[in-house]
Amino acid sequence: MKRFAFVTLLFCGLAGCVLRAQQAVNLDRPAEPNFVFDDDGGKAQIVPSDFSATGPKSFHGGPVLTSAQQVSIFLGAGWGDQQFRSRETALVDIAGGSASPQIGELQAHHVKTLSAAPRQEDFSDLSKAQLNDLDIQRKLSEMLQSKSIPAPSASTIYVVFLAPGTNSTLGGHKAGVDYAAYHNFVNLDAGEIHYVVVPFHENVDHHTAAAARAFVETALNPNGQGWF
Repeated sequence: MKRFAFVTLLFCGLAGCVLRAQQAVNLDRPAEPNFVFDDDGGKAQIVPSDFSATGPKSFHGGPVLTSAQQVSIFLGAGWGDQQFRSRETALVDIAGGSASPQIGELQAHHVKTLSAAPRQEDFSDLSKAQLNDLDIQRKLSEMLQSKSIPAPSASTIYVVFLAPGTNSTLGGHKAGVDYAAYHNFVNLDAGEIHYVVVPFHENVDHHTAAAARAFVETALNPNGQGWF
């Protein structure tokens, strides 16, 4: 009897640990797949590192962009290295690859892709920093105030490409482990800002595909209540 009671208590203890772990996961992630909580408690949509999809998208009644224009921001000193300069050419107009299945999804939802705006570069040394989403928002705010990037229109999607050697986090999640890219939005003095963050990846095809998917998901789901 004592042995049975001990085993029962042990099982209950393990079950309690599993339940607490499940609750922690639930607190860490919203109910929607491929969404996580950002650094101020809102929800951001991620591109998982393994590019796993969630099946057909459903419409949730919120806004969808009628057109989308990429404004590329190459952030970090690593982009000044000559070996990475050519990478910018592959990334500066991801919507230009109209054969991409991601861009084809925009066409299927009647979202027009506009010609990309001129790229912007900020070679600040961020190698010793760990950038979270609030840091990205502050950087966008500074660049808008200094007019180093164009003011947003209804079509603008700022795509922030982080330089090699730059560490990125989103809430409790790490770039390269939990996400290959993500998109979010914030209200600043300049208006509502829609932006994508793309950590550096050694493989250019993976890098470009992550950026393209996040760009498309921003257009289709700019405020978290569109198509996803």
